[in-house]
Amino acid sequence: MTEAFIGLGANQGDVLATLKSALELIGSQEQCQLLACSSFYRSKALTLDDEPQEDYLNAVCKIKTQLEAHQLLDSLQSIETKLGRIRHKRWGARTIDLDILIFGPQQINSDRLNVPHPQIVNRNFVMQPLLELDDNLKIPTIDSLKTSAKALGWEGLKRLTEEAQ
Repeated sequence: MTEAFIGLGANQGDVLATLKSALELIGSQEQCQLLACSSFYRSKALTLDDEPQEDYLNAVCKIKTQLEAHQLLDSLQSIETKLGRIRHKRWGARTIDLDILIFGPQQINSDRLNVPHPQIVNRNFVMQPLLELDDNLKIPTIDSLKTSAKALGWEGLKRLTEEAQ
């Protein structure tokens, strides 16, 4: 079994319901066990152009899986499709986005998958939830999760209260 961390994000439709459905689907897979989920965080959309987008709702979940990394990627993309994801353009608005952030101690660089996710250190909406789940987490490409998360800070990021979740 490999411990992995999955990033979840959405900014179209009923985002809270979609994220909760994604978590249920991840946890219901035969070869995956959902161990924990961070709080939900509201963040500003990252865009490649100046096209306005709604804020995102983000979270990170921790799983254990018997799947290989590329099999997990296939499974997550199937869940995205099931939940209405249509891939229009990179960093565009979306109903759901599921990213493998960390897959055990592995470092993977393929045409389809890069793990640890290469943008982890630039995204407070990933770092803060990771820190919440495991403040001692060792990430192969990062010296210190705590230091990196602190350096990114909270700009444009808001942790939702339990009542809002």
